[in-house]
Amino acid sequence: MTVSGFVVHEGRVALHWHRKLAMWLPAGGHIEEGEDPVQAVLREVAEEFDVEAEVLSLSPRVEYEGGPKQVLPPYVILDCWPAPDHGHVDHVYFLRCRSGYPGRSHDPENPIHWLDEASLAQGYWVQNGLELPYAPDVQALGIEAIRYAAVAAPAGHRG
Repeated sequence: MTVSGFVVHEGRVALHWHRKLAMWLPAGGHIEEGEDPVQAVLREVAEEFDVEAEVLSLSPRVEYEGGPKQVLPPYVILDCWPAPDHGHVDHVYFLRCRSGYPGRSHDPENPIHWLDEASLAQGYWVQNGLELPYAPDVQALGIEAIRYAAVAAPAGHRG
C-alpha cells in the first residue's frame, strides 16, 4: 500500500525526478505501520518536498460519535507495477500547499519542479538537453489536480 500526493500551489503542481524509476513523480511512498493513507501522504509530502500541505476534500463526511475513524478517500486508487515482481496499490491524493513553497527536495540534484497545466500538456521536461517524458497517469493526474485545486475546499487535514 502506497500513497502519492499531487501538491498544488497557485496553479502549479510539484513533481520531482525519481532516479530509481527514472520518471517524474509526485511525493509519495509506502504507508507505514500505524498510519492511515492521509497521514502517510502528509508525511511523504513533508519529507520529500519540505512543504506543509492539506488534503483537498472529495466528499462530505458523515458525522457520528463512536465507531471507526473515517479516512478521507483518495482521488483515485492505482494498481501500479514499478517492476514485474513488485506491485503497489497506490492511493492518490490531491493537496494544496499551505506553507513552505517552493519547498526543498530531499535530493538536491533533483529539485522540485512546479509545473503549470501547459507544461504538463507538453508531455515532457527538458533537462540537460534530454526530453524526459511524463508518465500518462502523472501527466493526466497532475493536470486534474491543478484543475481540482482551483475549485475544491480543503478537508482540514494538514501536515
